[in-house]
Amino acid sequence: MFNPIQKLLNTKFRNKLFFMCIAAIVPITLAGVFLLYNVIDLLRSNAANEALFEANGLKARLKDTIATVTNISDRIYEASYIQDIMKNDFVNEDEYYTYYLQSSAVSEYPEVYPQVESVKFYIDMDGFVYNNTFEKASETVYDTYWYKEAAQQKNKKWQVILTDSGDYRLALVYPLEDRSGDFCGTMVVSVSPEWLDELVKEKNSGVVFSIAQGIVFYSTAEGCSPGMVVTTEDYTFPVGISDSQELNEGKSTLEKNGYPVVSYFDYENTGNLFQVFIVKSSSLFSDISKNVIFMYIWYVAMCIILSVLLTILFSSVFSGRIKFLKEQMHSVAEGNFELTEDIKGTDEIYDLYEDLKKMVDSMQALINDAYKAKIQSESFKLNQVEAEFKALASQINPHFLYNTLETIRMKAYCNNDKETADLVKKLGKFMRRCLEVKDGMVTLESELEFTKSYLELQSARFGDRVSYSIYCEVEKHYMVLPLIIQPIVENAFVHGIESSKSNGRISVKIFYRGENVVIEVADNGQGITPERLEELLEKLKKNDTSSGKSIGLTNVNKRIKMYHGESYGLSVETIPGKGTVIRITLPRVVDENVMKRLPEKYGEISGNISAKLGS
Repeated sequence: MFNPIQKLLNTKFRNKLFFMCIAAIVPITLAGVFLLYNVIDLLRSNAANEALFEANGLKARLKDTIATVTNISDRIYEASYIQDIMKNDFVNEDEYYTYYLQSSAVSEYPEVYPQVESVKFYIDMDGFVYNNTFEKASETVYDTYWYKEAAQQKNKKWQVILTDSGDYRLALVYPLEDRSGDFCGTMVVSVSPEWLDELVKEKNSGVVFSIAQGIVFYSTAEGCSPGMVVTTEDYTFPVGISDSQELNEGKSTLEKNGYPVVSYFDYENTGNLFQVFIVKSSSLFSDISKNVIFMYIWYVAMCIILSVLLTILFSSVFSGRIKFLKEQMHSVAEGNFELTEDIKGTDEIYDLYEDLKKMVDSMQALINDAYKAKIQSESFKLNQVEAEFKALASQINPHFLYNTLETIRMKAYCNNDKETADLVKKLGKFMRRCLEVKDGMVTLESELEFTKSYLELQSARFGDRVSYSIYCEVEKHYMVLPLIIQPIVENAFVHGIESSKSNGRISVKIFYRGENVVIEVADNGQGITPERLEELLEKLKKNDTSSGKSIGLTNVNKRIKMYHGESYGLSVETIPGKGTVIRITLPRVVDENVMKRLPEKYGEISGNISAKLGS
């Protein structure tokens, strides 16, 4: 069966280099094609984003124009002289002419505001006298959709109207009412196309302004003129939403002119939809793609040619050096250790050849070195056995310590010094407990007994200056971590009672509180200052055992939280000058296997306690 890996291993090194060159060029070329595609897509996206940005800018300017013309139209429509002529009942033509002479402001608006091209009134009233501004609504006007819509809806609305000259204009159409409240005509305010030319000045792209669902009222795009509809029947703009988007996949007739984008808005949520189209030339995108593709092909071709030339050069030089190294190594393998010729260069092959020379020089000394190493190994083993023997001989047998304490106790007892004998007995019992502490849970009874031994020794030391009490309502077989009560009691002695001259008192209470077991150690000592209390609480919070202060408390708190959870541990209450209460909170139901996860060495802890008692 054909094995490509074995075939590759059997190929000459020079051929492998060519294969590696091809293996590197192919994926790099494919990766380049992928990147090329993404770069072209990114450039097209940037061009589209630029068009959207341009459309949004034109949208803002068109929106300002619409707002300005709307405000002007509202002032004209709400002017008192307009309402007077529509709702007064003039008797004869002279009164109409007199009124027109006195109210010529309407015809002046296009001269004052460049956004306005004209203001026209199309009236249908009996006895009404018309002029250039107030025209008779002809049959042609009657048939327009915007006049009919104004008569039906009776709301002002932006429309695209066809003028008498055959041009389309964007106009704001107001319905007019007579004094009886009946529809009698319209006011039409047309936007100036010259003003729209100013809006799109210096724009290189095609610009189209439309209304409703794509009815064009202004255009600079080729093949698109006012009056046309630029959107397809299956695409509509949502009412009440302003947005910007690219148009493709048959959504607009502008696609034949290039790449269109649109930014649209609903003017003041009145249902008057306006659209601003920007049409980028298709040649822009094709030119971008062609330039990028040409640059990529040229770059890849140059890289391939250069890679092949470098591979040929490198393989010729490198394979010659490898051949020389192979011949020298073959000579050594046949027993010829005389290597006098040097290899040129300072690369890895040169290093290999130098190592080969060093290996040949050291082969004769290798046997002697191996013999000496064997002798040293045997000597090391002998020294190790001797060291182990000395370490074993220097160990102290705990039983010797217990027997010695018992001998001292018996001598004191025989000398009728019962108090000393009793203290030695308690000390021996206490130290036995310290030395026998191992990994594992202990009963509450055992822990209290150990604590009581400590209290008795301290009572003997302080005499009448100290008294203590132990109260426990928790069952004796309740399992606890070892050495969690005695360090708290010791802390009460050292920091609370030791400096007191008389009436020192320590109480230990163990009781149930809901789903918890509470161990409370209280003293009536000097208490803790606010600064020291803040420092202590911070150490308990961080479980900081780095410094020597309060290491016993933080050690107990750290072990409890590690194996019972963050909701358990120590809390401190203190009143300076009156005493301190330290509470240990434990779960009422304890996992008896919790100590299997305990990594600390309790023998070391007990040793520390014993050392403190001896000091």
